[in-house]
Amino acid sequence: MATDPAVLLGRFDWFSSVYNMDISVQVLGYWWWWLFIVPSLRSRRPRGPEKRALDVAFLATPAVSLLAPVATKDTAAIWTANLVVVLAAYAWAYATTQDDNDDSNNSDDDANQPAWLKFLYKSLDFGSGRERGARQ
Repeated sequence: MATDPAVLLGRFDWFSSVYNMDISVQVLGYWWWWLFIVPSLRSRRPRGPEKRALDVAFLATPAVSLLAPVATKDTAAIWTANLVVVLAAYAWAYATTQDDNDDSNNSDDDANQPAWLKFLYKSLDFGSGRERGARQ
């Protein structure tokens, strides 16, 4: 009588093949946050706290994707860490916003930010329409 689980289950090799994927496909799995998910959310041109959250997430997810493989090689754990960073960015942005409906606070927030941070945000926010001569 065969007691080998592979023989009993009819040799389902799909489970082992998932963990034997090419390293480039595995890495794409957790870089997906920075390459596709956050830019897709930013393409909707959000305002207020959501824009602040996505700006922070856009800057933080590549840092997580570069530093996390030092601690673990598990792609699911790194993907989850990126998810936690994005959720934490949303929580921080909504918790630190005084009035969600008032867009005039953005100019006050800009005045309190250091110049290097304003430059970083402005250079990363290339989809705002200002580069095409859009009127304000």
